[in-house]
Amino acid sequence: ILQLRAGRHDLLEVTTCPGSVMTSMQTTKLVGYPWSDLFNLVLDVKSYPEFVPRCRKVRLLSHRTTEPGVTIIVSRMTVGFSAFEVSYANRTTADTAGRQIRIEALDGPLRFLKAVWRFEPRDEDHTQLHFSVNYEFSNPVLAAVASRVLDAMFGEILNAFERRAAHLFPDGNSAGAAHRRR
Repeated sequence: ILQLRAGRHDLLEVTTCPGSVMTSMQTTKLVGYPWSDLFNLVLDVKSYPEFVPRCRKVRLLSHRTTEPGVTIIVSRMTVGFSAFEVSYANRTTADTAGRQIRIEALDGPLRFLKAVWRFEPRDEDHTQLHFSVNYEFSNPVLAAVASRVLDAMFGEILNAFERRAAHLFPDGNSAGAAHRRR
């Protein structure tokens, strides 16, 4: 188990199981944006190549609302570095009432991938973001190479989303803040 703390608000914990290619990662961070803005940012999967490290391409396969407050998106994501790429389909299930987004791989070189985003409002303009992911490659040789790509991407994910929020909502002009000022 490796734990890293940068400042008071960052925590990254990575666990690799001995004798396995399974990796688990959990991270949490307090950010200065309303939870609903961050939720919508995470749900905007088609924009990931613009700011998520190592994400090269996302192709939306389906987008539907199954019940009020629940959205399911199926997409194909390509991640990589240099000439190496991994592509997989995943299902993203967003639950507004539960303030969480779950992602699971549907195919590709991963035996499984499950990620969860949780959004814990601290006040109107601050959210405790929680991100966890568990994944395992089906091929140990591929895992030796490809796990570096996913480790790098997931290790930087909260910072990437915080930078994206700062770009989209400069000076606290988030969608939620604009709505509250009306």
